[in-house]
Amino acid sequence: MSVIQEFVQQCSALEQSTEVTRWVIALSGGLDSMVTLELAHRYLANSKLVALHVNHQQQSSAAHWQRFCAEQCQSRNITYQSMTVSPQGGSEQLLRDARYQCFENFLVEGDCLLLGHHANDQAETILFRLVRGAGAKGLSAIPRQRNIAAAQLMRPLLGLSRAALEAFADQQKLAWVDDPSNNSLDYDRNYIRHKVLAPLREHWPKASVQMAISAQLLSDDHRLLNQYLAADLKVLVTNNCLDLVLFKAIEPTKAMALLRYWLVSETGVGLGKKLLQRIVEEVINSRADSLACCPVGTFQCRRFKTRLFLLPEQPVVDAWPTIDNTRFRYSLSHGLFTLQQAGSGIELLEGMYLQSKEDGMTVTAVNRPRKKLKKLFQEHGVPPWLRESWPLLMYRGELVAIPGICICEGWLQHRENKSLFWPQWQAL
Repeated sequence: MSVIQEFVQQCSALEQSTEVTRWVIALSGGLDSMVTLELAHRYLANSKLVALHVNHQQQSSAAHWQRFCAEQCQSRNITYQSMTVSPQGGSEQLLRDARYQCFENFLVEGDCLLLGHHANDQAETILFRLVRGAGAKGLSAIPRQRNIAAAQLMRPLLGLSRAALEAFADQQKLAWVDDPSNNSLDYDRNYIRHKVLAPLREHWPKASVQMAISAQLLSDDHRLLNQYLAADLKVLVTNNCLDLVLFKAIEPTKAMALLRYWLVSETGVGLGKKLLQRIVEEVINSRADSLACCPVGTFQCRRFKTRLFLLPEQPVVDAWPTIDNTRFRYSLSHGLFTLQQAGSGIELLEGMYLQSKEDGMTVTAVNRPRKKLKKLFQEHGVPPWLRESWPLLMYRGELVAIPGICICEGWLQHRENKSLFWPQWQAL
């Protein structure tokens, strides 16, 4: 397929499924971005085009590249924007992170960011991830399309070789700039490009394109696998906690795939083999009464009895309110306290208030023997990390109720023609 056909086909397919209000071209001034700019100028509505240049300030000619990009857009009557960044270093990852942060800050809903990555880039990524021990997801390499911030990202030239882009650029007499750092073997990708891929292409000229096809096949297989895993997780996961009894009955390889898929889909964090194994060894295989915890990004994996919980970062606990006799709902940062009217319950008295538990507290629930508050929490399945911020309903220093669990002896009433309430608590 020609460069033109590939570009038009990919962009048309996206427009049929999503309304694109603005095409944002990531314009570095290099070959692939200039080909993308020219194709967008020819085959997309000019009124919807805007080119975005990110100046990394890493080369002495960075200002020249910025002016070059502005001139190329002006000659095509394409709206041009530039952003300057100051990365704290010159590593590939730092530069990429800074660039993509600019993209995310610039894009709005309805945008589609066009990147000029091609099959050679895909082949480099496959080899780079292969030597780092990647699995199917990693070897799927660069996705052709994905979400970015509130917008879409697409690489319409991903299936084409750099040679095909060069031939198109030469035919159309396009100008572009070459980044001298692309020849530096200090960068891992450059080493792969010059020392590994170049010899491969000498022997197999279509190596990059064929490797890009392999990446797409792996991506398709990985997506299909995830569909099967998502269906199985519906049985294992309820209210964002995983049933460890069912989990441990599953064949180990499948169990690990299910665990990884669940954690990645919920947290957005890429889970390596070491972190996954740590979660299994330190949390899942810990004692049922342990307080084992393993961070996953801003989340935490915790075990309680026979369930594995995935918890978001815990919010700051709000100060407890004094109860207003005319207010029956209190929305707090870490939960919801409500007073539900009922035929039997407690009478609201002026001066009732909420507080957190204190060490050594005991409770005498209605028609139950006196016991430690810790024991009561255990019996009602309250995980340890929720107990410190569980509200206690008090009156003049006396415990009235444990919302959502029990009313204390001496406070339950059954009077007719009187407003009575059951205190409830829903932890977040």
